[in-house]
Amino acid sequence: MNEKLFLLFICFTFLFSSAADCANAKVSEKINVFAVVSPNIEAAAIKASEILHKEQGLEAFPFMGYQVHCTLYMTQYPAEARDKVRSKIKRLADGVREFRVSTTGLEITSGNWFFINLERNRNLQALSDAVVKLLSPLRVPSDFIPDWAKSMPNKVEYISKYGSPNVFDEFNPHLTLTASTDGEKLANFLETHFESDFAQNISGEIIAIGYGIADRNGQIEKPIEIFPLRHK
Repeated sequence: MNEKLFLLFICFTFLFSSAADCANAKVSEKINVFAVVSPNIEAAAIKASEILHKEQGLEAFPFMGYQVHCTLYMTQYPAEARDKVRSKIKRLADGVREFRVSTTGLEITSGNWFFINLERNRNLQALSDAVVKLLSPLRVPSDFIPDWAKSMPNKVEYISKYGSPNVFDEFNPHLTLTASTDGEKLANFLETHFESDFAQNISGEIIAIGYGIADRNGQIEKPIEIFPLRHK
């Protein structure tokens, strides 16, 4: 009988430990706070993605239905901080007017990501800076520095302070078409379409701020919420 009780104790201990481990695994979530571009710029990103798939067989994020976005600030937060994140984003959006922005062409990065770049104008920089200052106190602190960033003092500093390498003077606004993929196919596409309308400078606007749970590539399949900026 004692042996049976002991085995039952072990089983219950295992079950409760497993439940605790599962709960602890969900202590944080990666939230991407992003700017929403006007429909004409979004349409250009979708068009480029559709042609990229048709001609090169590459599945770009807009083609797959992911949110077209310009990341303002992305980092890890405690799961219980989500309501505070929402409140601060909404309050910020309520006080900001829509503003002009332009695309500045296509870019293949050194890691074979594919972007439509946006100009880093004063208003877009200020919006990113404001989001970082509002939300960084809520983030999960971490000492982890990825290997690729260790030789870049600015990025190391920003990761340590803000949980992101791409803030303040390292902010690089863009719309991601693909994560790391076949560089030769991207180069072929770029050579073929350097004069296409979606590769030219396109004038548009930043019209909203949204947020959502980001995947390993920083992409958002479905935003949690999007807040429109004030009309001009």
